[in-house]
Amino acid sequence: MMRRGIDGSLARQGPRGKLVAVSAAFVIAALAGGAIAAGAIESGRAPSFTVTTIDGKTFTLATQRGKVVVFDFLQAHCSSCAEQVPVLSRSASRFASKRVEVLVLDVSGENAGALRSYYRGTLRASKRLLVAVDKSLRVAQRYRVIAVGMTYVVGRDGRVRWQGLWLGKENALLRAIAQAAAG
Repeated sequence: MMRRGIDGSLARQGPRGKLVAVSAAFVIAALAGGAIAAGAIESGRAPSFTVTTIDGKTFTLATQRGKVVVFDFLQAHCSSCAEQVPVLSRSASRFASKRVEVLVLDVSGENAGALRSYYRGTLRASKRLLVAVDKSLRVAQRYRVIAVGMTYVVGRDGRVRWQGLWLGKENALLRAIAQAAAG
C-alpha cells in the first residue's frame, strides 16, 4: 500500500502500516455508513491498465468497452478483504449475463500461484471472479487508491460510474453495478 509523505510523494508502507491503514479505512467507511468517494477519478474516463490474471490471461480495461467492469483493490490475507471476496464472486456470477466483469486487483505483492491458492482454494472464489496482481501498485497509483477495499464501477462507455468503500454495505455495491448495467 502507498501513503503520501510530508512532501506529497508516495512511499511504501511496511506490513504493519498496511494493516493500520486498512483498519482505519474500514472504520471510517463503517462510521460513514457506506461508500466513500475517493476523489481520484472525476466523472471522466477510467484510466486504462493491463494486468495478468492468476489464471494466466491478459486483462486490459480498454478492451472491455461495451461491458461494465467492477474492480476492487484487495490484499490477500486481510480479514476485511476476505469478507468482500464472496460478495464480489457472487456479483460476478449474478451479473455475468448483463456483460459485467468483476476483477480483484491484489496489492499484497504475492505471486500468482500463492494468490490462486488463496482466492480459489481458501476463499473458494468462482472462476468468474477475475483476480490479478497489481505489480508494483501501478494500477493503484493510477487510480490514486487511498485504502485497500477501494472499488470502482466503470460503465460500458469507459467512464467511472461509482467509486467507494462498501464493506458491510453490500447493497451500495449491488445498486451501483445494477445501475451501470442498466445504462
